Amino acid sequence: MKKLLALVASEDIEEAEVINITSQIELYGISSDRFDIKSKEDLTNALYNGSKYDYIYLATHGCDTTFGNVSDSLVVTWIEFAAMICKSECNKDGTIFLHSCCRGGLNQVAWKMFICCNQIEFVCGPRNNISPLDLITAFNLFLFHVEVRKLDPVVAADKVRLAIDVRLVCYDRLDTEVEPAYLNHCKLIEKEVEEAFRS
Repeated sequence: MKKLLALVASEDIEEAEVINITSQIELYGISSDRFDIKSKEDLTNALYNGSKYDYIYLATHGCDTTFGNVSDSLVVTWIEFAAMICKSECNKDGTIFLHSCCRGGLNQVAWKMFICCNQIEFVCGPRNNISPLDLITAFNLFLFHVEVRKLDPVVAADKVRLAIDVRLVCYDRLDTEVEPAYLNHCKLIEKEVEEAFRS
């Protein structure tokens, strides 16, 4: 049975968003585990809970470098997050990371995660600042296209853009690894990646 890990990483995330997503996936035969994350220790405990996931849904506030909560008790770089994922081995082959936050679908975000952890294959999120209602609608459509219509995740994200004009993007590691800009970025953040694995 497929599983989704819901990481609710800010105090002001609408409860309806998480209920909506976890209820929708039940219709597709996918179970979910939910963790409220207020610190890096909470995040570590969630990732090391002993389960492996097909989807990791991160409900938080984000930008091109970090995600976290409004109280600032949690600030995690995307490189740190990818290192934590890699070390915990909580994702299955082909796991799709759903970044339900502003800027969670920027090139820099996906690149950092791919560079840091070769176990991460797909990263999906919005490229712009986005309202909670648009986020819920975007991910509902995305999950429908992947699970019901059996579309490739990259194509499913394109369908969302066509349907509701939200710049939802899904990155595929195999496509990304051959891009010259990605290869240049690898060199730029090499030391950050090494530091993340040492901590």
